[in-house]
Amino acid sequence: MNPAPHPPQPLRTHRARFASGLVVLVPLVVTILFLRFVFSLTASLLLPFIDPAVEHWPWIWRAALSVGILVAAVYLLGVLATHVVGRRILEMGERIVLRLPFVKVIYSASKQVAAAFQTSQSRAFKSVVFIDFPSQGLRSLGFLTARFQGKDGTPMCSVFVPTTPNPTTGFLQIVPEADVEATGLSLEEGFKMVMSLGTLVPPSVGSAAGGAGSLPPDAGAPPLTP
Repeated sequence: MNPAPHPPQPLRTHRARFASGLVVLVPLVVTILFLRFVFSLTASLLLPFIDPAVEHWPWIWRAALSVGILVAAVYLLGVLATHVVGRRILEMGERIVLRLPFVKVIYSASKQVAAAFQTSQSRAFKSVVFIDFPSQGLRSLGFLTARFQGKDGTPMCSVFVPTTPNPTTGFLQIVPEADVEATGLSLEEGFKMVMSLGTLVPPSVGSAAGGAGSLPPDAGAPPLTP
């Protein structure tokens, strides 16, 4: 059986150049689209309030003004929260919000998540692990978010398993610590694996992990708490 003929040299050259162009273009397009989405979302928060005053401005100027005002407002809130008087004013407003039946649940959860990223425990979000998901024997890459103790004293872990190629959605799994396998990968390497559909696999994946139950005591997670 004769092997399939190779395409002519000029055609192979054009294919290689086209593929190289895609490698350069795709990350740029994805980055631009993401920045555009964040910019539009941020600008839309204040545009309805400032549009009547600057409706004759080009849209991009109005959007930039909206983002600038929002950034300045967040900074001023931070300044206010670091002073005694400002902190007391914010605490009074917080007590009012926490009395609202439905709003207090959303506010409390959002505050706890934001506080987690401010403390040293935010290192928990930088631990990349493997767990059995969605069934026993099938390995999935996840991000360790917390360690705690179950009712019977068993060390447990909460692991976020992202979907691919969009890591902003996924599944939260609660698994015994003995079933969590450390990978030794950085957060950036973990996200690259997810967003590349598994095509970018660091060579350390196969050798860094020591098998199930090899999660080190200090794997970037907070101490075990009951």
